[in-house]
Amino acid sequence: MAKKTKKATASAAPVNNPTPSTDFLSQKWQDILFPLLMTILLVFLFKPMVIDHLVPRGVDVLASTAINHQVNDWSKKTGEIALWNPDIFAGMPRYQRLSPVTFSIDSILSYLGRFFSSVFMFTLFAALGMYFFLRYLGLSPLISIAGTLAFILMPHYKSLYLEGHFAKYRALMFLPWVTWAFYYFIKKRNILSAALFALAFGLQIRTQHYQIVFYTGLFMFAIGIGPLVRDFLDKAYMRFSRTALLAIAAVALAILTAAQPIFQAKEYLPWSKRGKTTINLSNPQKMKDVPKTNGVSIKYATQWSTAPDEIFTWLVPHFYGGMSGEKYNGDAAPQARGQVIPGYWGHMPFTQSYEYMGALTFLLALIGFWYNRKNKSILAMTIFAGFLTLLSFGRHALWFYSLFYDYMPFFNKFRAPMMSVTVTFFIVAILAAYGLKALWDLRGADIKKQKPLLIILGGYLTLGLILWLAGQGFSFLKDGEAYNPQVTALLISIRREMFNSDMLRFIALALAGGAAIFAYLKQKLSFVGLALFFVLVGSIDLINIQSHVNKDFVNLKRLERNYFKETPTDAFLRKDKEVFRIMPFGRMFGDNRWVYFHQSIGGYTPIKMFTIEEIVENNLANGGRLNPTVLKLLDVKYVVSRKQIDIPGLKPVNEDKTYGLYTYLFTNRLKRAFFVGKWQKIEDEYKRVGMLNSPLFFPERVAITEKDIPDSIYTPDSVSVQQTAFSPNGSDYDVFTDKQALLVISELYYPPGWKISIDGQMVKNIYKTDHALMSVVVPAGRHKVTLRFEPDSYRSNVRLASVSLWIIYLSIAGALGLSYLRSKKQV
Repeated sequence: MAKKTKKATASAAPVNNPTPSTDFLSQKWQDILFPLLMTILLVFLFKPMVIDHLVPRGVDVLASTAINHQVNDWSKKTGEIALWNPDIFAGMPRYQRLSPVTFSIDSILSYLGRFFSSVFMFTLFAALGMYFFLRYLGLSPLISIAGTLAFILMPHYKSLYLEGHFAKYRALMFLPWVTWAFYYFIKKRNILSAALFALAFGLQIRTQHYQIVFYTGLFMFAIGIGPLVRDFLDKAYMRFSRTALLAIAAVALAILTAAQPIFQAKEYLPWSKRGKTTINLSNPQKMKDVPKTNGVSIKYATQWSTAPDEIFTWLVPHFYGGMSGEKYNGDAAPQARGQVIPGYWGHMPFTQSYEYMGALTFLLALIGFWYNRKNKSILAMTIFAGFLTLLSFGRHALWFYSLFYDYMPFFNKFRAPMMSVTVTFFIVAILAAYGLKALWDLRGADIKKQKPLLIILGGYLTLGLILWLAGQGFSFLKDGEAYNPQVTALLISIRREMFNSDMLRFIALALAGGAAIFAYLKQKLSFVGLALFFVLVGSIDLINIQSHVNKDFVNLKRLERNYFKETPTDAFLRKDKEVFRIMPFGRMFGDNRWVYFHQSIGGYTPIKMFTIEEIVENNLANGGRLNPTVLKLLDVKYVVSRKQIDIPGLKPVNEDKTYGLYTYLFTNRLKRAFFVGKWQKIEDEYKRVGMLNSPLFFPERVAITEKDIPDSIYTPDSVSVQQTAFSPNGSDYDVFTDKQALLVISELYYPPGWKISIDGQMVKNIYKTDHALMSVVVPAGRHKVTLRFEPDSYRSNVRLASVSLWIIYLSIAGALGLSYLRSKKQV
């Protein structure tokens, strides 16, 4: 039994054989020098952020700045945390997106990021994790640095931070640490290793990018299931049970360390656009025929799917034209040189990134897989990479993707199937490192062992030639593209030029890589020389493709001042000290710039509440004209337009000639809270939303509810509603009604967070009203009505996360302490 257990342990780690090193430095000094050189390289690559303290001018950066500006200012003044954001889409929860407040390693990285750039700190942390993970697997420093550079220089990752996808980027940068900790756990199966895995996995979960977390969890299952099954088959039931229990405990603790915000996100999900298939009144029968889901529709979820033939972009960056918008510097169309052209002509709506993995990196990965295919861990990695690739096909392999969409919990909340490829990048980098290790093992080997290598090299080069020849017949046009013949011809020539240029690059790199390997096998080149060739040429290749992915770097504070410079329209609106909302009309509706200064019913966020989404899509511009009912319900006082509009109820009050803006006062405004004396129950959501379009519906007279109101209410003869206090987390009202009536409050209905009290007594029944708002029954007389956004889950989950982290810290400290005491006793 002991022998079987030992065998199971050994299979968990890919390799323990000695690997080559340079002759002029000990491995100890290489483990200092290589990370130092890597740090210097990253400082050079991230110079605008690290040295100049600039940030990439990404759309998401400006959008995020706008969304959080007013609530952040309020928090700075009051010292409170804003859990609700009243400024975008008539208000929405933000507590589920707040960064974890409990202390962990990411807290240190974020703090250092204030001085050295967060992107740089998380990239450096990932690089160190990848390097020492590969060293832990038994690979030499030189091979480990090669694998590390292949990982962190993937062009796709640069696109993530340039476009402002920081949560996704950080989640991916934790991959090496999570994987390393899990390998250590599978090898040791003790409390220390379980606690370290819980700490590492918890760090990734705290990034709040749950799609990457999901893929990572599947990855850990893929590489961990083999050793567990082996224990079970070997009847090592105690070891199997202990490992399973420790793994469950570690994953549970990892999740609990991110209880805030992960449980808040779960709480909010059913109320968000991603948690429900939103209705469409333009074709209600078709919508009713669509299966109802508690997530996004499968059509919406799979827009960004990798077509099977687009996997060749892993080898040839411009196989399908590269990115949707990139600067052209070729020769085929001199008149377009220096301009941003729509290069991408693939099957996705558009793309902002390259999925290029590096021609030399992928070649090494193929070699690494073939010569290590009998290694169970490497085999599991490769199979999982294939699984991720198939999953990335999305709508192009719907038979496979729908299995997870329909049956896997929470999977129907995810978008962009092609995102799974970002984890494949990490696996390919590991396989590439093993490719170098395989080449070391092949030196001096007989022709039988070298023959598969020669087949791989020949096949790789042949693939390039076939793709190049086949590409000459490509249309180089995207489905649905409509340009005039002259522009179409110009685009085709540009795209063909980029394709041919990249194919020649691929063939040249395949030939150079093959020549270097052949010289090595013939002992004309040392292994160090071979490894340095792949490191230097491979890195230059990846950095070169990275250079096509660029943004202007700017001073964030200066950019904020310039982009959100107060206009005469802003000044006019800010003179009005009343609490109100505005509606930017037309194309401005989705511009978050208005959110920077004002409370708006518009803006952009992909996770808005589904109720406001349905009202905006079905009611706001009913028949192409503004719906006054919606303006009333959402407390719109002003409408801002780039053109003059003539709509009843809108009175022109300001003209901004500098920016070409016209401001209109909505004369039929209902304000933030108002009394009604009647209610009508409409359970069917289509009829309820449709009623908001009816000219016979007057929200100031009757409220639409989903449920019966058991209390009697009456139309009052005398009422007053005075808002006496307002903050992101709540409002106070002094109200009077001569009869018991229903107070409709223009805040979005969200039971997990809103609490309402009347004269200090908590209200038990808060009714969902007019599809999106809320209301309470108020007795006759004068009262103080208080609204507070205080989700009970927030503080309890902060405490839960804190307790979980302390359990991990104490487990690590205790295990290390016991290990130290044992070593002292042995001495």
